[in-house]
Amino acid sequence: MSPFRSGAVRHEGGRTVVVLPVDPAEPVLAGHFPGFPIFPGVGLLGCAEQAARSALDWAPAGPAELAAIETARFLAPVFPGDRVVAEATVSPAGDGWRCPVRLTVTRPDGAELAAMVRFHFRRATP
Repeated sequence: MSPFRSGAVRHEGGRTVVVLPVDPAEPVLAGHFPGFPIFPGVGLLGCAEQAARSALDWAPAGPAELAAIETARFLAPVFPGDRVVAEATVSPAGDGWRCPVRLTVTRPDGAELAAMVRFHFRRATP
């Protein structure tokens, strides 16, 4: 589950976009790293999963469970006060769906690619 408390979700042109602010008061920032807080990679994975699940809901894929994180590449740090924009798409893949997610961090001085994650979801078993 993502530590983000809220986020705006929109669906456009076959993709789902989730915008999530990194709250400077987020407790995980105090220990990662003291004196130089950076949002942890596991938090970015949570953000990516949130966007992927929202995309699956929009694509009427049906009940799905996470089968694998196929790839995860972290490319730029995310700091307190930044905003993460996660863009997810869904495509059929074997026993389920493949969901690539692109995470961009935006701050007052610009934007950069923060991470790229690709999930594999399979049909949930009852």
